[in-house]
Amino acid sequence: MTVIVHDDDIRSGDPRIQGTRITVFDVKQRVIDNGEDPHIVAGEYDISMTNLFYALAYYYEHRAALSEREREIDVARREGKQQTWEILERAENGAAETGGRAD
Repeated sequence: MTVIVHDDDIRSGDPRIQGTRITVFDVKQRVIDNGEDPHIVAGEYDISMTNLFYALAYYYEHRAALSEREREIDVARREGKQQTWEILERAENGAAETGGRAD
């Protein structure tokens, strides 16, 4: 029985619980990083406790590779945020130069 799957077309190919869009990272972040109760997380995601623990087990079995992927995601998130701020700043500066608003 395959519970954790990869599909490049779903959630950037990150490992996820089969039949859902819930990634191993989603479960790990809530249960491990945030210390949330696994029963509550499973209920909110509408998954079985078994599948939740399969996701956590998968994380621990592949921790090195997944930690590297998390770093990549974090870098991409920060770069995207920086690019957004730069675009907004250019738009505001352009509007100020023309005497209008950027919106």
